[in-house]
Amino acid sequence: MANSFVTNLYLSPTQGASAQRLSVTSGTAVEFGAFDPSTNVISFDVQTADVFMTLDGSTPSTANGHKLYAGRAYSLSIQAARVASFIAASGTAIVYGTEMSS
Repeated sequence: MANSFVTNLYLSPTQGASAQRLSVTSGTAVEFGAFDPSTNVISFDVQTADVFMTLDGSTPSTANGHKLYAGRAYSLSIQAARVASFIAASGTAIVYGTEMSS
């Protein structure tokens, strides 16, 4: 099938990969660190405060980016996670990510 990506519906945490805990403030954008080569999805949640995220290389702000709400879980392909940049809407938020593979 053209232009499709098939992945296992039931992913497992990537063996040997550590979870990533980002402390996100409203001052400076932060990104995830390096990923294990076998990781293909990042499952993460936003804790404490809402954040804004960009995937196009621009700097996230309250006027630029996708708003991700505290208390919700999200997932990104490894390609998107590599370029994701986060900034808190206000205060300090935690973005907690787990590397997943099929």
